[in-house]
Amino acid sequence: MTDRDLTLVVPCYNEAARLDGAAFLEALNSRPWLHLCFVNDGSTDDTAGMVASLQQRAPDRISILTLRVNQGKAEAVRLGLIAACDKTPYCGFWDADLAAPLRELETLFDVFTREPGVEWVWAIRLRSLGRSVTRGALRHYVGRVFATAASSIVGVAVYDTQCGAKLFRVSSLLKSVIAEPFSSRWIFDVEMLSRATAMMHGEPRRVETIIYEQPLREWHHVRGSKVRPIDAIHAFAGLLTIRAQRQQWLGRRDGR
Repeated sequence: MTDRDLTLVVPCYNEAARLDGAAFLEALNSRPWLHLCFVNDGSTDDTAGMVASLQQRAPDRISILTLRVNQGKAEAVRLGLIAACDKTPYCGFWDADLAAPLRELETLFDVFTREPGVEWVWAIRLRSLGRSVTRGALRHYVGRVFATAASSIVGVAVYDTQCGAKLFRVSSLLKSVIAEPFSSRWIFDVEMLSRATAMMHGEPRRVETIIYEQPLREWHHVRGSKVRPIDAIHAFAGLLTIRAQRQQWLGRRDGR
């Protein structure tokens, strides 16, 4: 292991029809510092067989965490990150559908080299000239409203909380943030921000110095998303729960 090694957690729930095994293997072959941890979150299709086959191709670089009952993306990612923290100095998670291509790994990872004070690098889907980012109009505008609401709840100006491509330096802060299960199955990213803010003395500006939002050069919506329209309603309702829990985390910091 080197001081650059990174373990990428890939949460999988019934991804047999979408999992591009060749892309993951190519990513490993071209990046000796990369390790993969597939979390099979209670899949009922052939996801288990597919990831097992991939592991046979690279047993020293691919690990599998099996959850026998579906627990949701939040818990799959959290347990995967906990395991990753014990393996490599960097970790992260990446959506299995590869809406963000794995070649974007360098786009995010290079931030750690340029910005030594940054601990979390979060990809964002910013449509602009020179970038290939395609999202449906409805998803885009709902996402903008949600990000604005999330920013208000946690007190951190964040552009895109829900992009499924995020990297982290392994640190005591990260370990504390993921130590307990999240309240939401989907918007755990916002909950991570909320917990981090509370742990850093409730000062959003301190959090903003360790988190860097990096625009992707390429991101394309992939059909077959597990997110349903009603989940958007649950997500907004979840913000209220996170706001209430934030006070509990601030209380822990103050010893209340």
